[in-house]
Amino acid sequence: MLSEEELLEIRNGLENSQNPLFLFDNDVDGFCAFLVLRRAIERGRGVAIKSYPDLKGQYLRKVDEFNSDAIFILDKADVSLEFLKGANERNVLVYWIDHHNVEIDEERKSLVRYFSSFPSAEPTTFIAQSVFNRKNDLWLAMIGCIGDVYMPSFAKDFEESNPEFFNASLSAFEALHKTEIGKMVRMINFGLMDTITNVVNFTKYLFKANGPYDLLEENKDTFQFHKRYSELNKFFTKQIEKAESEFDFKSKVLFFSYSGEISMSSEIANKLYFNHPEKLIVVAFKSSEKVNLSIRGKNALKITVDAIKGIDGATGGGHEVATGAMVPLIYFEDFKKKIMEIV
Repeated sequence: MLSEEELLEIRNGLENSQNPLFLFDNDVDGFCAFLVLRRAIERGRGVAIKSYPDLKGQYLRKVDEFNSDAIFILDKADVSLEFLKGANERNVLVYWIDHHNVEIDEERKSLVRYFSSFPSAEPTTFIAQSVFNRKNDLWLAMIGCIGDVYMPSFAKDFEESNPEFFNASLSAFEALHKTEIGKMVRMINFGLMDTITNVVNFTKYLFKANGPYDLLEENKDTFQFHKRYSELNKFFTKQIEKAESEFDFKSKVLFFSYSGEISMSSEIANKLYFNHPEKLIVVAFKSSEKVNLSIRGKNALKITVDAIKGIDGATGGGHEVATGAMVPLIYFEDFKKKIMEIV
């Protein structure tokens, strides 16, 4: 957990910046952290980070395009030295706010104001909510925390005011799959898988939204968002059904591979792990040159790190029971073999 001094430093940085740039991980935790901070100061631009595994130097062009005077990196475990040096050369202060278990070398630390909640590892949305503690942003903070499978300290307070949306007696993982807040997590994750124009329009709507009902209501401003959610939820349901029909339930590892234009491996893996908590779940999205993986289960982080070791071009990391990885397609069968040997 961040100290009061650290939270105050972040708050002062936000309040003193006139044109901040928010660079956030392209998932519900990063997105909701951005929304909470942007709503509090009512200024700044937001850009989702889609480079993997680190925030690369290509994003410096956004600093130039928006003439940003401060940069806030949210929920990104790795940032390239190229990017940090570029920001430093532009005399733009960088605040890097994260919660992953990573080691940052001294050279990069010297170029950034780094804040991490690890080892308690509260999600970035929890940190963002703690900076200003605005009651009217609590619903977004709940969505971000549950989306990262974390039960925040303010969950009971939220439930008391919104019993129709949440049940604080559940575990965070159960809440993700059994409550309306959990449904909103999936809605936002799917909403982020739309065109840039539609995501920008939806984001602007959320800058002014008053609560969960504004998200659930279908109106002229949310029509495209609901349309996209309906389309992707059908695809999501179909993939779950397909995976369940193909699994070898005698195995300790349940593999599911798919391809196409839509990648939602994290959401598919979460649902399959909820259905089969005693198994290691490996969901693989295959493209022409690489395979993006979402892995869920006991010791997932250790298994992931061991499995990619020695595979040229492979990357991976994450949380203890939930990780992501990338393996070149030509080595995917080697990766699968290593997973089975480890387990």
